[in-house]
Amino acid sequence: MKCTGHCPYCEADSVFLINTYDAEGCFACNQWLEDACQDPTCPFCAHRPATPFGALFLLKERAELRIQQSRKDRLRLHYQHQHNTNRIKK
Repeated sequence: MKCTGHCPYCEADSVFLINTYDAEGCFACNQWLEDACQDPTCPFCAHRPATPFGALFLLKERAELRIQQSRKDRLRLHYQHQHNTNRIKK
């Protein structure tokens, strides 16, 4: 996500390109600057939320899930390492 300029609706300097949805949205007025296409198989538009804030919420949620999964994987690997080490010592 990167800042791309001024919003044509509210003139705020808060237009961002949200790469996941290949669309620009304004966080000041919570508007997409372009309509989603009508193709139900489009990887960008098919699941795009109604507002940029909705997209931000989903992106934050996905990042939190990746962090949780990463922590879980580290704990699992640590457990497997400890378990294997204990088995070798016996």
